Amino acid sequence: MAKSRKGNRYKKWFFLLLAINLFYVASQLYTTPNFLNHLKKYYNQWFHAPVIPLGDYVYGFDVSEYQGIINWNSIDQINEGHSAEFVIIRSTAGKDHRDRYFTSNFREAKKNGVIRGAYHYYRPNENSTSQARNYIKNVKLSPGDFPPILDIEKVSKVQSIKSLKIGIKNWLSIVESHYGIKPIIYTGAHYYNDHLKGEFSDYVLWIANYNNVKTPLKNSTWSIWQFSDNGSIDGIKGPVDLNLFNGSRVDLKKYLLK
Repeated sequence: MAKSRKGNRYKKWFFLLLAINLFYVASQLYTTPNFLNHLKKYYNQWFHAPVIPLGDYVYGFDVSEYQGIINWNSIDQINEGHSAEFVIIRSTAGKDHRDRYFTSNFREAKKNGVIRGAYHYYRPNENSTSQARNYIKNVKLSPGDFPPILDIEKVSKVQSIKSLKIGIKNWLSIVESHYGIKPIIYTGAHYYNDHLKGEFSDYVLWIANYNNVKTPLKNSTWSIWQFSDNGSIDGIKGPVDLNLFNGSRVDLKKYLLK
């Protein structure tokens, strides 16, 4: 009996150590970036793949420093089905922030033949003139690029909506004067309807709406639709915002800088 109990004790220790080692190996695999990226990619493709609107559209994506270092040589299709023909890259935010990877992303996009644009993330609690200067200081646009783009998503905690819109108009005016072309406005469908509708209709609109709808913005003209924040593109780690331009390649070229 004693010998049997001793053997059982060894078996228990063996399986305990085996379980610990297996757990360690699994934890190392799980925390390895490549393993995680592949796991997330295939999980999203099979279980949460975005519904891609079909039509006479040009497809693209947008990125910021949150996507990390991008392998631009691998950029080809969005969700392995539609050519990724344009990218809009975050350049700046607020009065003094410059996106960590903007310079390399902007350069590599052009080098790899992807139509590029640069957007500024507007911080509603900061001075609009300083924000416009931050964008102008950091963004040098060339023929074939998108016009300047303003991303406005938040309301201010320190000023009224009326004052906020004055600041937005100030940013747009300063930037238009510098580049000689009207900027594009990016915002969500609800934000536009609640705060901007009726005062910015003469601007090209880039609208975010992730619902399964036929159009991102009812009763208003839009040009670009961000239809998903959960896309996948080879060369980019993690989920990516997906977009489409409402028109053909010929139509898109008319919007770009000459």
